[in-house]
Amino acid sequence: MKPKYGLFAGIVLVVLAAGVYLVFGGGDAPAELTLGERGIQQGAREDVEKGAEPVIDLPTAKMSNVVGCNTPPLLAKAANSVADVEVDHLRVVEGSIAGYRVVEDFIGGLANVDAVGRTTAVQGDLWTMSGGWRPVDDDTPATTTAPPNPELMAAWICVDVASIKSDKGSRDNRFRTAIMDTANFPVATFVTALDVPSYQDADIPAGEAATFSVPGRLTMVGKEVDVRASVTIQRAEAPHSYELVAQIPVVFSDFGIDNPSNSIVSVRDEGMIEVSLAYARAPR
Repeated sequence: MKPKYGLFAGIVLVVLAAGVYLVFGGGDAPAELTLGERGIQQGAREDVEKGAEPVIDLPTAKMSNVVGCNTPPLLAKAANSVADVEVDHLRVVEGSIAGYRVVEDFIGGLANVDAVGRTTAVQGDLWTMSGGWRPVDDDTPATTTAPPNPELMAAWICVDVASIKSDKGSRDNRFRTAIMDTANFPVATFVTALDVPSYQDADIPAGEAATFSVPGRLTMVGKEVDVRASVTIQRAEAPHSYELVAQIPVVFSDFGIDNPSNSIVSVRDEGMIEVSLAYARAPR
């Protein structure tokens, strides 16, 4: 009889795993974010180089939680304190996306699913300049000459974490409470490192995209951790200036985030932050 009981128990586990998968997982998770929604600005950068790029006040995303979603003072000060070098200020505009991607395993790995949550409530800035980019202090000499290609020199983004939603309300409730504690930490931010060389607009091939490895600091649930983002960027159709997608691998325990796994569903400690951003020149 024992083998029969064992077989019966195994069948029950398989059926349970399938049921849990269909109830809590199931379906097709959204594909990874890619470029192309706004199109490549084919050959249109000639107008930009001639200084004819229009300044259009595109709307920024609506944020339900704005506490802590302010431009980092050090970043803004550094971006605007280089003498005799014009600094262009671009900002993240409406239509941008941010979110997470993690793997959920069911009943010891009998089934698994990508859990994906996203929001369009994301803000941020990108500064470009014609001169070299380094941290600035009072002893930095003024620059009177500069190369013709602007550098993509400093950036930050801020995400309204509480507005992130997946296809499962139960998952979203756990995400906002036990996992991310959005009542106390409503936003997450990523700030590029200030002490590394920048990339140039000339590094982006005409009509194509370029991929960079960008170091920075990611802040979630009040913890700052050094991370590295894989950023793919291209020029975009006017009135946008650039669009990019980025993936930031994260280890949740690095942020002190408790693993929400239980006997039925286990969540891996590694995950991915995903963003798709559109930038347009901000009004002066």
